[in-house]
Amino acid sequence: MSTTSQRIGSLVIQAPALERWVGEYDGKTLLEWLDRELGHREALDGWVPHGSIFSRAVALSPVLHVVSGNTPHAAFQSVFRGLLLGALNRVKLPGAGLPEFEEWVAKLPAGLAPLVEMRRDLPAPWLDCAAAVIFGDQSTIETFRRLLPPGIPRIEHGPKWSIAAVFDPTEEAAERVAEDVLKHEQRGCLSVQAVFVEGEVIRFGHKLAAAMQRFREREGRPIPALSDSGAVFNARELARFRAANGEPLRLWESAGSTAWTVLFDPDPRLAPGPLNGFVTLHPLPEKFGAEALGPEAEFISTAALFPFSPENVEKLAPLAPPRICEAGNAQKPTLLWHHDGEQTLATLVRWRDLG
Repeated sequence: MSTTSQRIGSLVIQAPALERWVGEYDGKTLLEWLDRELGHREALDGWVPHGSIFSRAVALSPVLHVVSGNTPHAAFQSVFRGLLLGALNRVKLPGAGLPEFEEWVAKLPAGLAPLVEMRRDLPAPWLDCAAAVIFGDQSTIETFRRLLPPGIPRIEHGPKWSIAAVFDPTEEAAERVAEDVLKHEQRGCLSVQAVFVEGEVIRFGHKLAAAMQRFREREGRPIPALSDSGAVFNARELARFRAANGEPLRLWESAGSTAWTVLFDPDPRLAPGPLNGFVTLHPLPEKFGAEALGPEAEFISTAALFPFSPENVEKLAPLAPPRICEAGNAQKPTLLWHHDGEQTLATLVRWRDLG
């Protein structure tokens, strides 16, 4: 059985391959993470003081990780946490696989390799796990609620999406928001799909459209699936139909492709779009809360702000998103972030007390 120090050493060696997916870290960062969530960096290795008694943490093992195919980030981040704790990690891959994640697992060093198993099917014995971390849409969440035996702890990460709020609609704001929309092809829960603008929204729409064009010219774009392009095309046509019938919409779009789309809609109620670089602009409502934004506000993961200031953070108080960050950083959480507002290490251990 490896010690916490040994696992940290192995993970630090993996940092060049992992930082793209989990964020920057070093050995000090990992020890501080254990201190914050478990109270003591040595809690997994022995008895540590806990008030007038002593306690030790026991990693839940094996952990079943059910990961989605939209981006590899969830797979890397979830298994990273399991490895740090020393759990056996069984990864249920999506049917199409996750090539980047699978290549990394295939090259794991001897100290970590025995702690990761992965399959595209789901062997029945894997359901007899100590905990399950589930990423996916609502149907996936419901399926595993039925499949897993009663009493198995479930950490569920269902469908989420992100927004931006721009209080100073400058060129810099447009550049930062364009990155928050287009990075990773807008496929993750941290991808911005709606932008609320204080001030001249249409003028900002011009700026954002130009910034998104520059991003695509600079970063390129993977060849989209026909279904993805079709979804964007259909959303554009629906917007044109609504505008032709009197709704005050405005549409900016990439010429000859579905590379990016900006839609102005004065209705502040949130409605997820077709992804693939499709973002909706709204005027900033007077009361920036769930009542104005509608029921989809429940599924917000991150709110990116420009400028990022205590005053602007306070303006989002009625919405209470799990994460607030500076625009441009929506898809760059630190390793220590609370995914969906939860502690990510503490949920995967149980405690023993002595005394």
